[in-house]
Amino acid sequence: MSYNIIEDGHVSSPAGFRATGVSCGLKEIRARDLAIVYSQLPCRIAALFTTNVIIAAPTYFSQAILARSRENIRAVVINAGHANAGTGQPGLATVVECAKIAADELEVPRDSVLMLSTGQIGVAPPIDRMREGIRRAASELDSSGGRRAATAILTSAPRPKDRALRVLLREGRAVTLAGMAKGGRMISPHLATLLCVITTDAPIESRLLMRALDQSVSRSFGRLYIDGDISPNDAVLVLANGAAGGAPIVDGSWELGAWQEGLDALCTDLAQQVLRDAAAGGKHIQITARGASTDAAARQVAQAVARSTAVRTMCARGLPEWGGMLVATGASGVELRPEILELRIGTVPVLRDGLPVRFESAALVQALSGPEIDLAIDLHMGAGTATVWTCTTPVEQHP
Repeated sequence: MSYNIIEDGHVSSPAGFRATGVSCGLKEIRARDLAIVYSQLPCRIAALFTTNVIIAAPTYFSQAILARSRENIRAVVINAGHANAGTGQPGLATVVECAKIAADELEVPRDSVLMLSTGQIGVAPPIDRMREGIRRAASELDSSGGRRAATAILTSAPRPKDRALRVLLREGRAVTLAGMAKGGRMISPHLATLLCVITTDAPIESRLLMRALDQSVSRSFGRLYIDGDISPNDAVLVLANGAAGGAPIVDGSWELGAWQEGLDALCTDLAQQVLRDAAAGGKHIQITARGASTDAAARQVAQAVARSTAVRTMCARGLPEWGGMLVATGASGVELRPEILELRIGTVPVLRDGLPVRFESAALVQALSGPEIDLAIDLHMGAGTATVWTCTTPVEQHP
């Protein structure tokens, strides 16, 4: 393992980053609701955005900025309480004005500020409150403010989600990776519904950043499936300012492998924090489909099982009724041969070669009784495999 967790680390732990979160009256209850993450040096950036055709105004604005350049980003402004989605031209005008205010307050180029929002759809944040919040946040930025920023981007989640890692390179070098995330509802594997900002002081080029982010998201946020909805505000960003110094991390190097391992671990940690908040006392469910013709086919099966009401009820209430897994697998639309299908709950096989396996009901109840449940489907049709993470809720557990 090439990384260590930084105790009490946060999004502004990497060198050269500053952050904070303030309250400017965007939420119904008085709480931090506007965050800024700022870099003292220009950042290279990789970004993934929502796959929804309806795109929130700040998301559209940020995509337009990055279409021109991914080499000189200096700040990300995030507000909670108002998603600014479905607000048309007035909502976009608000975003443009807020970005200008932030750039002027931070004394950076106007095309170096990105905007993100989360909260109630159909509502644009009031410009006067945004102006006040941006000005206050810009004056309070510091290297210890990451936790305040992580708190400010929350909507209904009970706790901030952040983490920081120190990635060890050769010859005594080290770089830092950190991130904060927001999510809990409207979660689907198409990026998952969330906002996530990741910072690093590693010297790494944009092309490698994008490739690394694609891999890490596919292994973390891309595995989340909670309610199947895709928000118009989804965004995962990685900002790299190179402040750690040293030789650049290049393609094919040992350093790139170590950094990728750290990014994979960071995204997985943040995704699991999102899942824990979404569960809110329910059960975590890991669904693994293997033996499909392709990885995409395996993912289709795993997602079908995750969507199944019968499967979620079985897991929530600990009922030894595995039929929902069989029905969902068959309805997934993936090519399969029922006579070689295999299903397993925990360590208990319930279907083998397409036929029910005799098992002790107590063993199956035990496999379903813990806070974490593993479900496995083997199609025996190829080498394709995929894993999806979902959860039950207290409402499902206690109807």
